[in-house]
Amino acid sequence: MPLSQILVSFSLYLGLWSFTTASDARCFPSNFQFGAELHDYNVSGVERVSAMGLSSVQFSMSWSRVMQWNAETNKMQVNREGVEFYHTLLNELQVHGLQAAVTLSHFDLPSTLQDGWLHSDIVTHFEAFASLAFNEYGHRVKFWVTFNEPLTFINGGYGSRNAAEGVKSSNDYTVAHNVLCAHARAVALFRELKQQDVVDASARIGIELNAEYGYPVEESNARDVAAVERKMQFDLGWFLMPLVTGDYPGIMRKRVGKRLPQFSREESALIKGSYDVLMLNHYNSRVVTDCDSERSEITCDKLPQGHARDRWIDDTRARSNTRARNAEFSSLADYSDDYMATIKWLHAKDPSTEILLTENIWCDNDQLQANMKQMYKAVVEENIPIIGYSVSFLDTYDTVRTGQNYSKQGSVELTRNLAHLSTTKCLDDWSFETTLKDSEEKKAAEEIREKQRNPEGGSNGVSLVPWSLNEVVLLVVVGLAILGAITCEAMRELRLSSQGSPEELQVLITIED
Repeated sequence: MPLSQILVSFSLYLGLWSFTTASDARCFPSNFQFGAELHDYNVSGVERVSAMGLSSVQFSMSWSRVMQWNAETNKMQVNREGVEFYHTLLNELQVHGLQAAVTLSHFDLPSTLQDGWLHSDIVTHFEAFASLAFNEYGHRVKFWVTFNEPLTFINGGYGSRNAAEGVKSSNDYTVAHNVLCAHARAVALFRELKQQDVVDASARIGIELNAEYGYPVEESNARDVAAVERKMQFDLGWFLMPLVTGDYPGIMRKRVGKRLPQFSREESALIKGSYDVLMLNHYNSRVVTDCDSERSEITCDKLPQGHARDRWIDDTRARSNTRARNAEFSSLADYSDDYMATIKWLHAKDPSTEILLTENIWCDNDQLQANMKQMYKAVVEENIPIIGYSVSFLDTYDTVRTGQNYSKQGSVELTRNLAHLSTTKCLDDWSFETTLKDSEEKKAAEEIREKQRNPEGGSNGVSLVPWSLNEVVLLVVVGLAILGAITCEAMRELRLSSQGSPEELQVLITIED
């Protein structure tokens, strides 16, 4: 079967077994394998992954590919062609010695079920999807992920940001409740099938959670400190605490009241402990204060009703010494220790469970080094049981460069990064192989400097002939026309991008046979 049109989100996990360190150098062990996240797929991509010595690949499975709606039964039914597609993909991974990890839901939903998360019957539909996946691929997959970033797709699709076209609902708590119940049912089925030897005995399952870490606007201000914890509980705790305790965080119960659904006794028992490993996605951090504080830059009444207003915080700003990770996407802002702080917050809620750092982004070498150092500190100095880490293998999408390999727009050529780190396993004195990305940026900077040094001459030293007035006028007219077109397009892109963060954007790559 030809491989074509595969949906995004591959991740490669690294192993952290028998972790030791040299006394004079911060080195990962020799069996440490650096992971990545792939956002498109073809056979050559798998070959590159294998060539880098990576061990596992995560891909998101399209519900609409393996199942289709049957109007007569009002149920989704199996699409064998779609099922075989993933068998072919798994075969390709097996040929290259790559273990598979599968995400069942990465923001996509069959069109016939498009408003389904607002209704409890979606839980049964999702369980049928999970059952198909477990029965078909149970012995071929090492890690299973039920949902990727429920916070993102619920706030973006049903809540305060409303990224989904035509969906206008503030009932994000109902959606989250149904997602958690669907997750718990899928995990219960997974464990039942494991006992029946349908699923591999060593396979593990979890849910990928995400959060922006919070820092108080004023560290000495008790209200700001409390606002930070409230943010973390409303964002990460919203989904984490039901897994750990069987119920939502107490602060949410107090502030949301009757609008926050109640778990039945059976639901609570099913969801508590419904994970084998904790999974964390992290991108950035924010400073936090109460929205009614004099330090707030937004008033509480301006916050969307529902989850956003119930938090009662302003977390719209980055810290003063925060830098943008990439000039092309300044919203991806980082602070030197935010990754470590988020990991520690998660770990504190369940210290005995291992952690997979399942999604992380970087836009330059400095940021990757900072993330690696924080992860090293978490594992070696803090003894946090992190068993995996992944960053983007390719650009997240064509307009933002965030990957280990830079894919030039309009080209399928990749350039290798992380060469020194992947071979030496050490954080000290590492130097990166020059990438196409770096060389292009250096070349562009040099051209600008050359023009500044020699404004009347070209890069080849040939003097430019002065333009006539008519030519200048014509250039201005053409430039204004182009600027108008660009502005319209930019406004359209701004409208779209403001509805969701970059990790919400999905890329569909068509692969020619």
